[in-house]
Amino acid sequence: MQNYQENNQSIDLKAELFKYLSHWRWFVLSVFITLVLAVAYLKTTDKIFDVNTTILIKEDNKSDITSQLAAFSDLGFGGSKNNIENEIEVLKSRTLSEKVVDSLKLNYHYFTEDGFQKNGYYKNSPIELNFQSALKNESASNLFELTNITNTSFDLSINEESIGTFKFDSPIKNEIGNIIVKKSTIYFPKNADDLKSISVQYTPTDLVSNGIRSRTTINPTSKTSSVISLNLKSSFPEEAVAYLNTLVGYYNLQGIEDKRFIAQHTSDFISNRLNIIAEELGDVEKNVESYKNTNNLTDIQSEVGLFLTNLSAYERSVVENETEISIVNDLISYLRKSDSDELVPNIVLNNNSGINSGIDELNRIILERQRQLINSTSEHPKIKELDGLIASSKNNILSSLKSNLNSLKIAKNDLKRQENQMQSKLSQVPKQEREFRIIDRQQKVKEALYLFLLQKREETNITLAATEVTAKVIDAAIEPTKQVAPKSSIVLLGAFIIGCLIPFVIIYVQNLLDTKVKTRLDIENNTSIPFLGDVPTSESSDQIIELNSRSSSAEAIRIVRTNLDFMISDLSKEKCKVIYSTSTFPGEGKTFISANIAATFALSEKKTLLIGMDIRNPRLDTYFDLPSKGLTNYLSTKDTKIENYIVSIPSYPHLDVLPAGTIPPNPAELLMSSKLETLFNELRTKYDYIVVDTAPVSLVTDTILTAKYADSIIYVVRAGKIDKKSLIIPETLYREKKLPRMSLLLNDTNTTKGYGYGYGYGYGYGYGYGVKMETKKIPLWKKILGIK
Repeated sequence: MQNYQENNQSIDLKAELFKYLSHWRWFVLSVFITLVLAVAYLKTTDKIFDVNTTILIKEDNKSDITSQLAAFSDLGFGGSKNNIENEIEVLKSRTLSEKVVDSLKLNYHYFTEDGFQKNGYYKNSPIELNFQSALKNESASNLFELTNITNTSFDLSINEESIGTFKFDSPIKNEIGNIIVKKSTIYFPKNADDLKSISVQYTPTDLVSNGIRSRTTINPTSKTSSVISLNLKSSFPEEAVAYLNTLVGYYNLQGIEDKRFIAQHTSDFISNRLNIIAEELGDVEKNVESYKNTNNLTDIQSEVGLFLTNLSAYERSVVENETEISIVNDLISYLRKSDSDELVPNIVLNNNSGINSGIDELNRIILERQRQLINSTSEHPKIKELDGLIASSKNNILSSLKSNLNSLKIAKNDLKRQENQMQSKLSQVPKQEREFRIIDRQQKVKEALYLFLLQKREETNITLAATEVTAKVIDAAIEPTKQVAPKSSIVLLGAFIIGCLIPFVIIYVQNLLDTKVKTRLDIENNTSIPFLGDVPTSESSDQIIELNSRSSSAEAIRIVRTNLDFMISDLSKEKCKVIYSTSTFPGEGKTFISANIAATFALSEKKTLLIGMDIRNPRLDTYFDLPSKGLTNYLSTKDTKIENYIVSIPSYPHLDVLPAGTIPPNPAELLMSSKLETLFNELRTKYDYIVVDTAPVSLVTDTILTAKYADSIIYVVRAGKIDKKSLIIPETLYREKKLPRMSLLLNDTNTTKGYGYGYGYGYGYGYGYGVKMETKKIPLWKKILGIK
């Protein structure tokens, strides 16, 4: 049998497909249920919208207004570029988000319930709830429900606990905090009955902020651009639009405030220094005036014009050196006296970019410390860390300034050395000229320093006035028209696919685990025995075929009779044909098949005898009214005639029945007697067909012992009764030719499943089973779904 199975491994796609199509009702029901659930899901689930805004982070480069002015390029405000990743983190910050939530009052959610749906309000809420005093527990959420609303009053419940009836615009005192409920002059309906009820969900700002930030994605549009895309998924698109646009507005405002803060601090420092330098410059100019008056000097330069021309370069160097020394000393003095939270003036030193960048970095750290102090104390680890960085940066800057000062002093000494050399050359210059030069040099140093600071103050004031936003809005957030989730088409398609998969998987697993013989295909794939036909479950209460029977089982029996005639067509037409009916196990319906095959032969006016040779458990009396004596009585008794035990059936004129008789103690020995052979020889002369109902071959050897008297063997297999592995029994008998002209008949198939496929469940055979073939009354819903 194994070799036969290996030769029949080809898959019949049509048959496999039919296994599932025959259960089309289950597929329709499953798809219907999943689609109903999908529609219910779509109706009850909040619609999610994706709100988007796009901004351009401006870099402080040549495109900026302040940097377009070449004179202001050394201020330090245009030399650095914004880091996109840093700006994204600022936009994601909790502080900025909470500020937006509070300004828009997003922690107050107004809604009404319509079945499973919640209809939310934003700006069009008919009422407004406010807290007149601080909440006693600001970290707790609270639900306020207003019912029985009229034009003047309402019933209030807080966290599902009734509080009482109150009037609009009147303070309400409760354990949570004092609240007041106001009517909207625009959106409150003229007829309060149209409103019925409304709920207000208050959620702490930090929880709302965390929820919104978790649903917000902020990413650059590409690696090479400064464009940032902000996306917020929300079931309330109006709130999402307001949140994103306000977030960008607050972000720009914060950037402007930071820039103005630095510029203002620098401007104040320069103004203070200008006042001091102005006084010093005035004193020097008075000294020049007094010296000239005392010495009657008018135009000293004309006397030594040529000589001074050669000294012009030296004079410029001296002035620049003194100016830088003064600036460095001022910065050193300021750094030593300033506190950790005071910004350092951003005065650019010539030829010393390291100190300039250090001051920029120190100001950035001080600003970060001030920003962190908003939500933290001075003892916070982050503040401590920033304090350390500020101290370290100041020390580094002081060290650099001292080093620079030493360098300037060395240069100064060198210039003095050169001056001494020049003084020797100036020995011929009048004493007044030398003294005047000293006074004049002081005047020029003070004047140069004054002009430098005056210029820087003007530049700082222009920067303060011309500060622009950090982010330019490319596309402002607008309310979307289409939802992004749940997608109706995908949900419905998924429901349809799941609805198809559920019965498919169930049927597949059922077929995978079910090893019973159910179809003709199961028989043909597992045996090489000729297939005689299949008999479906009886649709009528008649157990024996009648002349006018038109049921599917009656037509199937007639087909089996025709096929059986074809199988024994090589035998002589005048010769009586002996046909055995057997099975593997009891309860497979061989007695039913025997009785009906005999009845069909009789109805075709053929002289037919039905013999009950299953003498261990006779069942022919289930179908006919028979006496208790029969074949066994004849075989065990001498000098008796077989005619005494044969019974004629009145409703079938050409049908006789030989009952099995009394159950003997030695059935096998009785069937081996020579009297049985004599009996068959005698009966062949009297009948056209002899149909013999024999015992199952797997339990006893009765059938095999008497098989030599048969011309053909009908081997009955009941659908859904035996395992496919059990087909090895008839296959072995067929190959070993122990049963002549053997053919298989599939009994009790289900016609509702289609040809050759179905389930059959009969009731018993003897040996603990029973065999009665009854027509079962099937409820209408089972008929619709194809359930037996």
